[in-house]
Amino acid sequence: MSIRLENISKNYGQNKILKNISLEIKGKEFLALVGPSGCGKSTLLRVIAGLETPDNGVVFIDEKNVVKTKPAFRNLAMVFQSYALYPHLSVRENMKTPLKLRDLSLIQRFPIIGRWFARDICDRIERQVEKIAETLRLSQLLDRKPAHLSGGQRQRAALGRAMVRKPRAFLMDEPLSNLDAALRVHMRSELSELHRDLAATFVYVTHDQSEALTMADRIAVMMAGEIIQIGTPQEIYTQPQALSVAEFLGSPKINTIMLKDKAITFLKLNTIIHAGIKNTTAQKIKYACFRPEHIRYKEDEKTSGAVIKHLENLGSEFFVHVAHPDLDNRIIMKLEATAGHSLKIGDEIGFEIPFSAFHFFDADGQRINNVPSIYEHVA
Repeated sequence: MSIRLENISKNYGQNKILKNISLEIKGKEFLALVGPSGCGKSTLLRVIAGLETPDNGVVFIDEKNVVKTKPAFRNLAMVFQSYALYPHLSVRENMKTPLKLRDLSLIQRFPIIGRWFARDICDRIERQVEKIAETLRLSQLLDRKPAHLSGGQRQRAALGRAMVRKPRAFLMDEPLSNLDAALRVHMRSELSELHRDLAATFVYVTHDQSEALTMADRIAVMMAGEIIQIGTPQEIYTQPQALSVAEFLGSPKINTIMLKDKAITFLKLNTIIHAGIKNTTAQKIKYACFRPEHIRYKEDEKTSGAVIKHLENLGSEFFVHVAHPDLDNRIIMKLEATAGHSLKIGDEIGFEIPFSAFHFFDADGQRINNVPSIYEHVA
């Protein structure tokens, strides 16, 4: 099932929440809407679900305009941050509820005829629940109530309740944010496997860039009510089209240097950069960015003035925070554990930044492509 949004706008009073958003979600795709809190991603999801009506624009589901279609008739399943399970019902009864509301309504409308089919309907509901429970590894938990489940089990129960309806698409609003770190990592793999098994369309809202990068087929990065960039996780990470995207994605955060006199001196001395670019192009460049894992550590050399101010030992790797007198902000290096164990706070450190590692942006934060070189390399 495909979903297409055309020029969607939504205002709350004077606050512009969504600003003329157009987006196409392909059938069977896992699309992540990612961005900081307050950027409008949850509101956009609610517009797709029909829980919010856009002030302007059109929502198409399988090329049918559904703006005036009630949420119940869009056949979309929504999974919320809170599990929204009925606490007094077992997992089995929680999963049965949407099917009962849909199928047993026939019995209420046609009581005489419906009595003949009631048993068949109940048997079919039971079989459907057990099938989904087996898929989600909930079979042994069907008779438990939510209070007797772990966070991950509750999340799977909420997913199961959505899945039994056989919806055309799944809309998920930060479903893992209530889980602890280890369980979130586990549930990422479970959701990815579930997406492949169901071959369904998933629209997933999150502020956690790690979730978006590890699970999604494509990512739509939102900032201040607008979609800044859409692409595969690899495209978004390696070719950010805006400084805001580059700084949002990646952990630790990308290193950003504003090009001023001292910063230019730092780059000349510590970076492999070749000469030859026209001054007019160089003047457009305001920010030079590079990711922590792309810095080359030089164990036997020292970079003049570069001092270690903080070390983060993550076991398998080290994040090294380095201060330099020519820079207003510290830069972060990502090193393997074998290299990091020999370092101490206060040590001078040697490193090199290859030109291929750089992303360049203008004063408006827009990417400048095809920059062959900037400054003359000083040995």
